[in-house]
Amino acid sequence: MKKTVLVLLAVVMLGVLVAGCAPKEKAVELGPALLTVSGKIGSPNSGDKYVVDQAFFDSKSVELKMDDPWMGDGLAYKGILIRDLLTAMKVPADATTIRVIATDGKGIDIAIADAQKWDIMLVHWADGTELATDAGGPVKIAFPADARATYPDDQWMWWLTTAEVK
Repeated sequence: MKKTVLVLLAVVMLGVLVAGCAPKEKAVELGPALLTVSGKIGSPNSGDKYVVDQAFFDSKSVELKMDDPWMGDGLAYKGILIRDLLTAMKVPADATTIRVIATDGKGIDIAIADAQKWDIMLVHWADGTELATDAGGPVKIAFPADARATYPDDQWMWWLTTAEVK
């Protein structure tokens, strides 16, 4: 009996020692947040939020020509399509809406079904240049021509800082 207890204690101590020597999962180093997403997300990278930083924009961005009702037609906008952002965050199937919110508190709701259907973009560059604050940056939202009946010109927003998936 005594021998069994000693063997069991040795096995437990060895397990604790091995667990302590296992490589630690490296924390993700994030840059300053360009956009912070919360709500129904499946893979937060900072507490219960998803921080979208410059590195994320660099890795996930696409470029599209868009007609901007405020800045002109045929602009080469580069940024993240909302559908790609939702995929990266592993948004569950029961989520229906993403609400984007600007620094002034104004927000709009975008149906996730619409984001899947159309190239709705979180813009970070225009014609090869990072969006400056006076041009609505660092992030603004842009809608393709085929989405304008649902998201008219007054839905275009600048100075986005947060989004919430519902």
